[in-house]
Amino acid sequence: MRARHPGARHSERCRECKTRVGELLERIYGACLPNHRFPWPTNVSSYVGTAVFPTLRNVVEALEKHGGFRHEEFVRAATLAPCDFWVPDPGFVVEFDESQHFSAPRKLALSHYSDSEQLGFSARRWMALCERHNARDRDPPYRDEQRAWYDTLRDLVPLAEGLEPTVRLYARDHVWCSLNPESAADRQRFSDVLRTATLRAALVFPRIGTGTGEGVPPIVAGAREPDVPTVDSFRGEAVDFVLFPESYVSASDHVRLGLLSRLSQDLQATLLVGAVEVAANSEGRPVEWQILLRFEPDGSRHRQYTKHSTAAGVAFENPDWEPTAALPTFELGGVTAGATICHDHYLGLLPRFLAERDARIWVNPSFDNVRANKWSAVLRLRAVENRFFALCTLHDDETKHARTRPFAFSPNGSELRARRAGSAEARPLSDCKESGAIYVVELDTNMAGKPLDLSRLPLPARAATERRSTPRDAVRVAVRDGRPVVRGRSGWRTVAQPGTYVETGRGPVYAGVVPNERILSAAACFGVIDRAKKQGGAPIIWNAWDDLPTDPARLGFLMFGRAIECCAPVVISDRSGIRELVEITQYKDPVRRPVGTTGDTILDLQNARGLDSAFKIVAEHLRGDMKGMALERYRSLTGPATDP
Repeated sequence: MRARHPGARHSERCRECKTRVGELLERIYGACLPNHRFPWPTNVSSYVGTAVFPTLRNVVEALEKHGGFRHEEFVRAATLAPCDFWVPDPGFVVEFDESQHFSAPRKLALSHYSDSEQLGFSARRWMALCERHNARDRDPPYRDEQRAWYDTLRDLVPLAEGLEPTVRLYARDHVWCSLNPESAADRQRFSDVLRTATLRAALVFPRIGTGTGEGVPPIVAGAREPDVPTVDSFRGEAVDFVLFPESYVSASDHVRLGLLSRLSQDLQATLLVGAVEVAANSEGRPVEWQILLRFEPDGSRHRQYTKHSTAAGVAFENPDWEPTAALPTFELGGVTAGATICHDHYLGLLPRFLAERDARIWVNPSFDNVRANKWSAVLRLRAVENRFFALCTLHDDETKHARTRPFAFSPNGSELRARRAGSAEARPLSDCKESGAIYVVELDTNMAGKPLDLSRLPLPARAATERRSTPRDAVRVAVRDGRPVVRGRSGWRTVAQPGTYVETGRGPVYAGVVPNERILSAAACFGVIDRAKKQGGAPIIWNAWDDLPTDPARLGFLMFGRAIECCAPVVISDRSGIRELVEITQYKDPVRRPVGTTGDTILDLQNARGLDSAFKIVAEHLRGDMKGMALERYRSLTGPATDP
């Protein structure tokens, strides 16, 4: 959606915006009545005996206590004023909320809503907007309490009347007047907004000319001296939070930190900014630590997170390391979020710990040009297995042959679409490669935390992902009589639960069974890797189903991420045969091995190295006696989900 005046914030009081909302509603639903009045009483006693009365009573009591005004003082009209819009079929009210509606009394009222009451908007996000705006209108003195009460009635009375839930639109969410009611694409975009509780995130994608391989921040002068964006860079976009890359600024650069603080105030949005901090490590030597700073809409700054891998100093070596403190959650637009940084995303127990603490958004900023197929595979897996949104942005080193782009995935694994700030055109993020841009993505928070529908997992592009070369260390695997088997030196060996050690012509292997949906547990897969290491065999993760619940290619595509993080092949089978085989190349690129019509196939042990290979990114800078401690601390995050 495009602002009329790029570079300037669009007025939330634009009359044409509200008019356009009405036109869109009429075009989509056939009829829309603006300023429609219902004969709904404003006194709480009128609703005694209705399902919503207990909540209304609690709200009234809270508002009276908050402002010191009696209900009879701030209820001045016998019936409610007209609603903004009434859509007769299917029967719902639409309210267009400007900033004056987001006050402390309104937040207080929303906090007393019952979980059983269906709403057509996110109460948590509206409460967060109340914190952001903290509107005050004391003419008359009880005006904020009065407005909060009338808004409460518009939210809840329709439920008592048997109508659809009231829908609320935030005036600053979009440049509504830029939408064309005659455009099918614009009508669809508007319909999606009506049905969702949307958060808007901006991904800053800056250029840099001092990068290094695989996204590791460089230790050179000038690498962290960016031109900090101003509010004009956002082209009038209203966003809930902004994500910057890893190592974007120095934690000692007070000038740029001040500019970022000003930006958070101008946008009235949270900024998450990667920074480098020079401080003593566990040996007392000054080293670089990669951290994430959080700037709040009031301009305040907090240290949010310390990186656990590929840095001179990592969080695991802190003497007081404790998971709750090292992996804190925080609020973004009223939604619980968590963070890691760059290569931390290989350590699946970190984001899982955040998800167990109700994180619904996970950010993982990186430094610069990464291998897109690897990064997208792991980020997609994290989104699905933890049922949250996964977001990553980074710098683009334009001197490199392999270009990069930001990443974002929904809880069902689908790639998000994005717009350049100020533009109406949305594209898949994989097509958003213009460095120096700011990309806006929309997160339907209703999707997060819900049970997974495996049939909605994305499908791969087969031609681009199949591996047909001859394996260097080939081992044949199959299903016989409904059970997994591995071809050993003395013939086929049945794989029993939880796993079986097999001597093959290419060396010993350990095939561990992870049944059904347990494949979505990183800890369950790590259990296979642990047992393989103890028994001295190359690991094979075998995901065995009685009946596959979806197209096996969807599961195979998702397992790209599992093969990368575990450095092990993943076999997917049902009782009739092997359906998918995923493994990695020498450079950890995920590939699918074709499966024959008989359900037999071969896998390559060459790169089946196990979790120790992945964990090297944590311990490579630690002294010897701390490597084991770091691994032990990481393992402590497995909790009850670890396999026996």
